[in-house]
Amino acid sequence: MYITVGRLVRGIVEPEQVTPDKLVELLRNAAEPADGLEHVYVEIDPLGADLVFFLGPPKSGELDSAAHRITRRCLRDAPELRGWRLATEFSDDRLPLLEE
Repeated sequence: MYITVGRLVRGIVEPEQVTPDKLVELLRNAAEPADGLEHVYVEIDPLGADLVFFLGPPKSGELDSAAHRITRRCLRDAPELRGWRLATEFSDDRLPLLEE
């Protein structure tokens, strides 16, 4: 399992109140089996949200792409996140949590 982190910021348009549990649900719904999402952790603050993706071992060396794909789908498809955007790229320091 690998971990990568990113940040979302709220848009200018005031979105509906989004709880950490709701954002986790939205991200899980946006994930597809090929993305390898095993777990996602979210912390929300007044300016946005920190995202921590726990992903299975990459099949093609594209961990960041999986996190980006999930997040892009979520931002595109979830009306609760209207105006939100990805603030920072996902971390390059992907940390293996379990030795293969």
